[in-house]
Amino acid sequence: MQKLYFLKYSLISILLSVMFRAEAQSNDLYYRSAQNRLTNMLSGKESLNLREAIYCVENAWFNDKLNKKLFYKQIERYADFCRAVSNSGRIIYSGNDVSSVNAQAAVFAFMTDTIPIQMGDSVYYHLPFGYNADDFAGEKNWSNMFVSTLMATGKGNCHSMPLLYKLIMDELGEKCWLALAPNHMYIKAKTQHIGWYNIELTTGDFPTDAWLMASGYIHLDAVRNGIYTDTLSLKQSVALCLTDLAQGYMRKYGIGNRKFIEDCCNTTLKHYPNYINALLIKAELLTKQYRHLDNKECEEAKKLKEKMDDAYAHIHRLGYRKMPEEMYRKWLKSIKTNIKTPFENF
Repeated sequence: MQKLYFLKYSLISILLSVMFRAEAQSNDLYYRSAQNRLTNMLSGKESLNLREAIYCVENAWFNDKLNKKLFYKQIERYADFCRAVSNSGRIIYSGNDVSSVNAQAAVFAFMTDTIPIQMGDSVYYHLPFGYNADDFAGEKNWSNMFVSTLMATGKGNCHSMPLLYKLIMDELGEKCWLALAPNHMYIKAKTQHIGWYNIELTTGDFPTDAWLMASGYIHLDAVRNGIYTDTLSLKQSVALCLTDLAQGYMRKYGIGNRKFIEDCCNTTLKHYPNYINALLIKAELLTKQYRHLDNKECEEAKKLKEKMDDAYAHIHRLGYRKMPEEMYRKWLKSIKTNIKTPFENF
């Protein structure tokens, strides 16, 4: 009887294992489809499109169930709202780039401030987006890193908020750039009057490059090598999305399919050679592979360790320094500046 029970539950376990594997392979199709789209953009087979790249990444996580029409339409609605605010004449600015400054001010206000809306005899209020302090790194739910989640819940983080800002500005036909700091993404923009400035959406502030560097964890080598505080081109921004895709895949399926993860990172690095997240993921994969080897003295282990050490040495030479999570929380709260912004009269 015990043998029959054992056989019965063994067969059930095998059946469930096959079912889960089949489901994973089926859902994996969405990730491979997204990978192909982004790779085609980067290779020139398709036009570079950041909004489409972001949608592909998030749709893969949701197993092809993210409504593309609604995703696009919501960004267009936000842009229409910001266009109306931009044309309201509430900002005083005399530069030739007034259109760009008006757009920056409108999108910044839209994302960080309460805006009254007069409709007939009634006044309604647009409320600002909030910071998701409970899961700012997507540890509880990776979709908390997404633009679609930000639009659905009104709460986001230093990944989704600058991406949405960038998408709205693109929809308005005005320029701004994504930029990186340790564990962080923000916006860089410029005006004729003050030149380059930084937009921090999680706190609604304008930290200077000098402050970002002085506040810690941005080594001078990291700036020299373009890891941090530099503007990202459209191609680099799309390449970054490909590493986001790999990170989502790892959160969802683990690292069993190392080839998919490595291919995403390698393609990213082909077009954005010093993108730190892609380099870190590749180093992490080597580390986990090495730790799973039983015999650390065999030739395979020695070669793997040498490769792993080289990867981390390269990352260190580029200027990367790991910022602890608690330190990042304190750093984010400390972003308060007195910089004069082009939005001061808004």
